[in-house]
Amino acid sequence: MQETWSEHVDQLLDEGERERHRVDLEKATVVVTNRRVLAFTPDVDGPNYRSVERPNVTRVSVETDSAPGRLVWATLFLFLGLGLLLVGTMFDLAALADDYAGNTGDPTGIADGTLETLSTVLTVFDLSILVGGGVLLALAVLFFAAYARSRVQRLALRVSGGDDVLFPVTDADLEAERAVALEEAILPNPAPADGGAATGESPTERSPSTDPQRDDPSAGGADESG
Repeated sequence: MQETWSEHVDQLLDEGERERHRVDLEKATVVVTNRRVLAFTPDVDGPNYRSVERPNVTRVSVETDSAPGRLVWATLFLFLGLGLLLVGTMFDLAALADDYAGNTGDPTGIADGTLETLSTVLTVFDLSILVGGGVLLALAVLFFAAYARSRVQRLALRVSGGDDVLFPVTDADLEAERAVALEEAILPNPAPADGGAATGESPTERSPSTDPQRDDPSAGGADESG
């Protein structure tokens, strides 16, 4: 089995850089270091590898990509098909010609023959309207299905001053909350508000002062009275 670069991240790290977090998606691998975000997408069109400085990644979001043009065509075919079917069922043009046939008063029968021919043509026209409406409805269903298949979920890393990094994600990736884990790994950790962060001590956990004059309020008054 051929090894991939995502299994040898150490060869891509700069001096002083170290891997901090790794997120394995179904079709991509993202490695977060103390400096950069390394994206490996060998199964996606485009570069197999991209790196982005962590401060340039402003947001991690899950988006849905689709082909809206197919939805527009599907809607257009739907309305046209329904319109033709409505016209074809409400108006019977061939029946109008049949009503005049036999009532022309023409002894030669030429007018009746003409009206019968016209009735046949109008019958074909009526059927064509119904068939055309059915074909347009079938096209609408096909375009709606194509639009549904074109909807793809993807994970987007919004990059300030550069091209965004996009990964395809599956339902399994979302259920495992890998996008949340990736965002938490990329964004900076919140820093404490005071200097106790440097030593890992919270303000309430600091040891009391060893200066007896600071600990004993009466000490200062005794010196002043003396």
